[in-house]
Amino acid sequence: MQLVIFDIDGTILDTTNTDHSCFIRTFKDLYQINLDNVDWKDYQHVTDWGLTIEIFQKWFYRGPTPNEIYTIKTHFKSLLKKHIHQITEVKKALSFIALLSTTPGIAIGFATGGWRETALLKCKTIGLDLNDFVCKSSNDHYNRAEIIKLVIQEAMDKDKIKKFNSISYFGDGIWDYTATKQLGINFIGVDVKNNNQLKNLGVKNIINNYAEYNKILRWI
Repeated sequence: MQLVIFDIDGTILDTTNTDHSCFIRTFKDLYQINLDNVDWKDYQHVTDWGLTIEIFQKWFYRGPTPNEIYTIKTHFKSLLKKHIHQITEVKKALSFIALLSTTPGIAIGFATGGWRETALLKCKTIGLDLNDFVCKSSNDHYNRAEIIKLVIQEAMDKDKIKKFNSISYFGDGIWDYTATKQLGINFIGVDVKNNNQLKNLGVKNIINNYAEYNKILRWI
């Protein structure tokens, strides 16, 4: 049995600019924090929960309360709704996921660094219901590697197996690659914007979209 895990933003959805701008706007609207020139690579945990913790520690010298987390999620989601038309599918992503879902011996999961509420909203816009799959998010942990581990464990429990023969993770960020290195699992890079960020890290298997099914299947 093989497990294939997908990140969401920048991996199956072209949401990177929209998600980034709405996340930044949330902190400006609610707390007058200006993150316009932020470089997420300077943060330890590039997940919505991890970033929120670090932003609060930097500006307020404390962590966010549960009520503040709820307020942040709610405001972020409302901003995304206003820009939902900007969110598009990475070419052939849904078709590739559908292909995998009908392939014997392959299980599918999703591990996103975003909040579950916003991930559900964004995926719904392209016709993907995350409730149909094993899916873990920033709601479950602030550490991306831990989020992936939770997907692996739930997928094993779901299929009643003790170990997968192979695990592959599709992601677009440096933090995705770092997490898979920590976990010792196969990484397939997605470079929708052709920024060569992953190539410069030495990642060998990189796609711009999911059109070449056969090539991608060989990498899994």
